[in-house]
Amino acid sequence: IERVTDIARSMVTKWGLSEKLGPLTYSDEEGEVFLGKSVTQQKIVSDETAHLIDEEVRNIVDRNYQRARDILESNIEKLHVMADALIRYESLDTAQIDEIMKGKIPSPPSDWSDNNTPPGDGDGIKSDEAVNNKSGVDPEKPIGGPASSH
Repeated sequence: IERVTDIARSMVTKWGLSEKLGPLTYSDEEGEVFLGKSVTQQKIVSDETAHLIDEEVRNIVDRNYQRARDILESNIEKLHVMADALIRYESLDTAQIDEIMKGKIPSPPSDWSDNNTPPGDGDGIKSDEAVNNKSGVDPEKPIGGPASSH
């Protein structure tokens, strides 16, 4: 939130990207370092102009917040697929993101391996195997307890 507000304020006061205030600069920076700040700013605008600047900054932040929200909501399925892929693979490359954006399930990265897959069994542990006790877990014993008992 701090970063987006700083960018919006720079758009209005430094780069002249405000519809209401036009292509003017409304900040004057000194090269002096004061209390950890990289530069200090002098007030060179009236209270009325400062109020307009604040309104424009608020307008930019609100408009783009809503735009981002609309994009996410209209692509909610892709967002969930991407979240699931990130949970599984921890990172995504551009090819996987392209697959997601095309509506496909992303393929695993070339260097990815499932640490839960037993050697020689590409399918992993299936739920019926756990029930048949092929996983080495005694279904009669409760799960948990001290680490020394496992």
